Amino acid sequence: MKKYCKHCIYEKLPHDQVKLSAQENIFFEGFELDYVYRIVEGYVKMSRIHPSGDEKIFDVLGPGDYIALVAVLQGKKEYVASAITINEVSAIRISSEDVLKAYQSNSIFQSSCLNCAVTRSILFQDKLFQASNIDAKEKILGTLQLLAKKYGTVQEDYIVMKLPFSKTELARIVGIRRETLSRKLTEMQKVDEVRIDKNLYKIKRL
Repeated sequence: MKKYCKHCIYEKLPHDQVKLSAQENIFFEGFELDYVYRIVEGYVKMSRIHPSGDEKIFDVLGPGDYIALVAVLQGKKEYVASAITINEVSAIRISSEDVLKAYQSNSIFQSSCLNCAVTRSILFQDKLFQASNIDAKEKILGTLQLLAKKYGTVQEDYIVMKLPFSKTELARIVGIRRETLSRKLTEMQKVDEVRIDKNLYKIKRL
């Protein structure tokens, strides 16, 4: 998947450069939607807090991805989820008003932009939701495949990806315990579904 549309006009708008530390809150669900962000370096997790108090991660965004763009294009006034950095992040911050004006300025661009933005956002979310209904091994493999398709490269029968965060964070994204993740990854390596060398993952292509 392309990192972002080559015709995108948002990054040409007036913006600020922001640097964020690991595990830093960018914004919280329900806060006023005043900025859109485009990630230059680093990774961000999008999450919501369930009534039970548990955090549910439903997307992982990386270089080239926009944060809160779809919400702005849909006319939302508040952030629909919380954004928290996974590691150190560099991003550009654009006024939501400027984004909306640019979006509304060209009817041809509107159609392609919204389609691109929505497709990118629902792909990962839908797959994670589907994975929530299957066993731990399939959840891990499905999540790794999604991350690799977004941020990895193809090498023969594998998609190769340097995981940009710890196994503890991966376990949170998958929605399982850290110990379960380690055990299942060991099992998956034995049958050659995944090859792991430190933080380098080679995931068998479907």
